[in-house]
Amino acid sequence: MLLRKHLEDGRISKIEQLGLDRLINMEIDTIGPARQIVTKTLIFELTGRNSNIIFTENEIVLDALKHISKSVCSFRQILPNNVYNTPPEQNGASFIYADPSGIVENIIKQPAKNVMQSIISATTGIGKFTASEILYRSDINLDTVSFPDEKKNRIVQVLTDMQDNVKAHSLERLPVYGILTQTNRMNTIVLAKPLHLDKAKFLIKEFPNLNTAINYAAKLVPIQSPEKDILQKAISSVLVRTEKKIAALEADLKTAENAEYQKIIADTLMSNIYLIKKGLTICTLNNIYTNEKIEIALSPILTPVENAQVYYKRYNKYKRAVEEINKQMQETNDLLEYLQSLDTSLQTATNKTEVAEIRQELISEGIVSENKKGKNKTSLPKSAPLSIPLSNETVVYVGKNNRQNDFVTFSIAKPHDFWFHTKGFPGSHVILKTSLSKPTAAEIATAANLAAYFSKARNSSSVPVDYTEKRFVKKPSGAKPGFVIYTNQQTLYVTPDHSSIENILCNHK
Repeated sequence: MLLRKHLEDGRISKIEQLGLDRLINMEIDTIGPARQIVTKTLIFELTGRNSNIIFTENEIVLDALKHISKSVCSFRQILPNNVYNTPPEQNGASFIYADPSGIVENIIKQPAKNVMQSIISATTGIGKFTASEILYRSDINLDTVSFPDEKKNRIVQVLTDMQDNVKAHSLERLPVYGILTQTNRMNTIVLAKPLHLDKAKFLIKEFPNLNTAINYAAKLVPIQSPEKDILQKAISSVLVRTEKKIAALEADLKTAENAEYQKIIADTLMSNIYLIKKGLTICTLNNIYTNEKIEIALSPILTPVENAQVYYKRYNKYKRAVEEINKQMQETNDLLEYLQSLDTSLQTATNKTEVAEIRQELISEGIVSENKKGKNKTSLPKSAPLSIPLSNETVVYVGKNNRQNDFVTFSIAKPHDFWFHTKGFPGSHVILKTSLSKPTAAEIATAANLAAYFSKARNSSSVPVDYTEKRFVKKPSGAKPGFVIYTNQQTLYVTPDHSSIENILCNHK
């Protein structure tokens, strides 16, 4: 009603995006009481769960879809009659206009947990999807931690090509590409055909222009999510929470590891107690261990001795906290690794039985709740791992979930059979059994290829795959399903050959 009151008979005079931010300003001209033109603005802040629509006139908020008070955000309040302030600007280089070499230098300087996060932090206009595409085209694994210097020229060229593509679209109507999910939703629309997507999960559809793609997306009727997608969403949600917990624990650990400095301050205060008077808020003293000057914050209501005791107590608290935080870090990292293995198993599951086993595992771990209505359903038979004969003497077994992984490793495999698994990526346990004295190099390469294909790194190149004899693979007491430790391994680097693997799978169904 508010918009109808203010904007009825209005005319849209301008629509603009604020830089490369997800902010759209729509200016609407209306006729004022004195028959003059009055411009009012609808501001669309398309920022995920914090999205908002704000109605302003002369930069004063008339109203908003969501009111943001000081208790919610101290930086900016969105309330009627307040001055409208835009969200904080991003500090990165413009993905479209900045020099690609400069962008790469910014990426290298970013203190992020991996190269993908560095790309996102160093730029504006790049999200996870585009960053993944840049890495794929630059032949860099998505989980690479530090920037590989030998790929510097390659990523510069990829960024240059992408910028040229954006500029070409601004000059003439060129095709765009819609990314459709298995549930018949338009995930996103991009200017260049993406190469990094898993074709089993997404359909890439070409459109003559952006408007046609948007109209097509608006008419799509979503398909109800099957069980597999529901479980995938549940795992993804827990993964995000777990990653946030790890980041918070790392910050806490950084603070707690400062324990020794608290003791140094306390010792320095006690050694110079006669120089300090009550009522000071800060003092500068010589560090009794290094003789360097240090500034020490004090409470004016405490005596010098009481201030020293505060630092001693903080030292003891931090020291105790380090042990507890390290313990929680280990538990949380183990959980993250386990969740990633479940996520990968779900992606490679091909039938109801395999999905049901993963669901049961999620229920036992408390990640999803049991459906009470389904308690009396007929139980499905246990799923079997893939069995692929390579010759009359040699067979490969592939576990496609954690239960199958334990089964192929500790029930099917004999001590001298070869065991394969991707290094640093969750994935399947692969067993290579042969009646010959030892498998051939080609058979080892095929088993490594299968291990890379049935892993999180299936769309990457130069994937490290460890292999060793099964006798060197152990399961720690109390470990989660699918978790093992191993020694005496060798490492192969393979790029999964999807066409040859799919041929192998088709021939041995």
